[in-house]
Amino acid sequence: MRIVALSATLPNYEDVAAFLRVNPKSGLFYFDSSYRPVPLEQIYVGISEKKAIKRMMLINEICYEKVMERVGKHQILIFAHSRKETARTAKIMRDMALAQDELHKFIKDDSASKQLLLTQVDKCDSQDLKDVIPFGIGIHHAGLSKRDRKMVEDLFAGGYLQILCSTATLAWGVNLPAHTVIIKGTQIYSPEQGSWVELSS
Repeated sequence: MRIVALSATLPNYEDVAAFLRVNPKSGLFYFDSSYRPVPLEQIYVGISEKKAIKRMMLINEICYEKVMERVGKHQILIFAHSRKETARTAKIMRDMALAQDELHKFIKDDSASKQLLLTQVDKCDSQDLKDVIPFGIGIHHAGLSKRDRKMVEDLFAGGYLQILCSTATLAWGVNLPAHTVIIKGTQIYSPEQGSWVELSS
């Protein structure tokens, strides 16, 4: 084997190169975002609210605003840091859209798409998934059954789901391109340190 190609989601490419005994000067090539045919745009939204409940409410409101700027035109991935948070985020997006009377933007206009999503509800093992699938919103994490995960992946790949709320495990194992990716919150809980730590860039 002469060439090994690694996904951009693998941050420790230098470790892999060292393991494979590749010469870092002449045999290791790193292609950053400047090689992309379509440039990436990164937007950071800072939140200075100190109280946890108010901060979460504000994060959800901003997340919803960003979703509504693009939903209907493009598919959106929302990464949350826990399994519970994926379901919570999906339901919050549904409830906010319901309150604003904007749910129609989440589902394709043709009745076939609505009908397909409704037929999939009966096949779901997860109650959380049953609650959001009919609205064009999906959930994906390792706690779902394999059948549920496969169904969600197929529906998103087919364009039937406009929003997919997921944990980071989706980025490692599944190739689902999306126009917009939202990472909800920059802090994750570190059991080793016993506190919240910032994600690296």
